[in-house]
Amino acid sequence: MRALLVVPRLPGTGFTGDRVRAELHLEALAELGARVTIVGGVPPNRPVAAVAGAEEVRGVPIRVAALPFHLTRAFVRGWPLQTALFDGAWERALAGCGRFDLVVLLLARLQPRLRTLLPRAPLVVDYVDALSEAARQNAERDPALWRRLYWRAEGARLMRAEREAARGARLLLATTPADAAALPEGTEAIAIGARIGPPPPRERAQVVVFTGRMGYRPNAVAAELLLREIWPRVRGRVPGAELVVGGADAPASLRRLAEGTPAARLVSPVSDMRALLLSARVAAVPVDMGTGTPNKVYEALEAGCAVVATPAAAARAVLDGVAAPLRTAADPEAFAREVSDLLADAESAEALGAAGRAFAVAHADRGEIARRLARLLSRAAEGA
Repeated sequence: MRALLVVPRLPGTGFTGDRVRAELHLEALAELGARVTIVGGVPPNRPVAAVAGAEEVRGVPIRVAALPFHLTRAFVRGWPLQTALFDGAWERALAGCGRFDLVVLLLARLQPRLRTLLPRAPLVVDYVDALSEAARQNAERDPALWRRLYWRAEGARLMRAEREAARGARLLLATTPADAAALPEGTEAIAIGARIGPPPPRERAQVVVFTGRMGYRPNAVAAELLLREIWPRVRGRVPGAELVVGGADAPASLRRLAEGTPAARLVSPVSDMRALLLSARVAAVPVDMGTGTPNKVYEALEAGCAVVATPAAAARAVLDGVAAPLRTAADPEAFAREVSDLLADAESAEALGAAGRAFAVAHADRGEIARRLARLLSRAAEGA
């Protein structure tokens, strides 16, 4: 089988979820013995590097200087403005690729730009997450008025792109049942999951972590809420506790906030995310915006952390119809209380962490998820 995998950004060029999703597809296609050509965006002036699992790699330089042109074209044509963030010389990258038995396209916001460029072959569209639903949430909940107004307009364009991407596709994918329900009919949910490592330690210090790419707006908003409103309450109850906020692309404003917060520190980027999680008793997930698979939750569960999350984040942590074992809290005071209780009660935290680890092993093993995805891709290629 020859497969073409088209992604917004090549794996190895950053820390976003779509890059992790691309790695999952490469692992699934390897299960099928496929020869894979991957085409995706790369930062300007960076050489196109080899990608594990791909026979051929074609990069599309994403140049900031060309962004005004790409934004104007997207606006005039009614495409999502986010399309402009990944625009470049796709025609050149896709020219002469040859014939394929399967084409996998990640993210519906690429579809308007690429629909006439993709070769004729069975098509799989992986939405990853329901971007129009994320836009709706952001339009209601983002603290910044101008962002709410932007997402209100962008949401309609994203919904149109999601619907258009479904036309002619043999398989539609998302990462959670909630996302699949918000996307075109027939979309199937398959998670990203987490790599299962050695059994984690049982005894842990009074450390709280919040992880995720801080350049992602929902994470940055959640981190600010944690530092400003939740953490002072926790420290009032558990004076010896420590908070670590860890993730790539932290903005300067968040760095300054962390520096000025007692017993808190920010690590950006994180050289070893699992090691950071293994050091913590509690993983805090006060994320109230966004869609898609909650990677930070599954990574924390795999590492044996006791997890406290918002109801919105917890609702997305469902695999095989089973909800992840974690505690939920809907406001800063309740969130601080749950985190404090777990910090003060090592036995309860250990029991919840052990239940989370068992859940991750049973339901979130990325290797097993890749094998499930391989079966779906095989059916799509065969026309089933």
